Amino acid sequence: MTRRRQVVVLGAGVSGLTSAVALCLAGCDVEVHAAEGPSQTTSALAAAIWHPFYQAPDFVYLARAGKTYATMARLAEDASSGIRMRALTEYFRHDAGAPWWAECARRLSRVAPHNVPEGFACAYRMDVPVADAAVYLRYLMNTFLDAGGRCVLTRVDDPIPLLDQADWVVNCCGYGSRRFGDDDLALSRAVVLRAASDPCVKGCFIDDSDPVAPSYIVDRGHDVILGGTADAELTSTLVGNARIDDIVERCSRLCEGVARLRVIEARVGFRPVRRTVRVARDSRHARLLHNYGHGGGGFTLSWGCADDVVRMVEEDG
Repeated sequence: MTRRRQVVVLGAGVSGLTSAVALCLAGCDVEVHAAEGPSQTTSALAAAIWHPFYQAPDFVYLARAGKTYATMARLAEDASSGIRMRALTEYFRHDAGAPWWAECARRLSRVAPHNVPEGFACAYRMDVPVADAAVYLRYLMNTFLDAGGRCVLTRVDDPIPLLDQADWVVNCCGYGSRRFGDDDLALSRAVVLRAASDPCVKGCFIDDSDPVAPSYIVDRGHDVILGGTADAELTSTLVGNARIDDIVERCSRLCEGVARLRVIEARVGFRPVRRTVRVARDSRHARLLHNYGHGGGGFTLSWGCADDVVRMVEEDG
């Protein structure tokens, strides 16, 4: 009988859990090591809409995002996954035609000019997956455990000793990877608001033309997420009224109904940002794999990056 590959995955955010599920489905014996459960991770605070924020055209990114879109669209057929397909309208300051990643999305159409707000050159509408992050992370964890995976709550300060007890270690620790020696990682603070659901706002809307102040509205059915910010290296968790008012005002330009929403709370999360996503073998330890540094694209790239991790494991037989 062929021995099952032994894999330890570090981290229980969306990248870690998706990698763990994909490895289990590929026949590996997988154990997740995480300092905290999924509900305490950065991923749990995400708006979790499929969208390539800030991303320049890139074929590798496109392949990973396309794989993720197809997988999440399929998962949306299961109500317990926490994923729903929602109509997204994206506004553009310059008319360069359809988004470069549009081939991934379903039901793409150009918005009629008279329905495009002042200040924008054009808009496109399409269907995209949206996850209730907390529900989706629980779904991934349950899928992982049902597939025979194991989870150990522990802090890992050095992944190298784990190579003595596993065939591969997959690092999905996000910003925590700085303690493993990656100085290219930085933090980007995200402030988002959660508002009560209201018929005046239906669907999702995005304008990410400003890289430090992306504007987005994510209607999740039971509530509405309004964003946001990308504050480089800010670590404060305090959110003043001026910041809340600014987010509401920017989102109101995309959908007038936002001004009538009742804001329930302000949330602060921290994205792990890197010049490039790191999905690769470690340069010194071939059996140490990395999958992190997605910035605001953790959900958008999750299944595509997990597939790349599985491929690297399978290449070694």
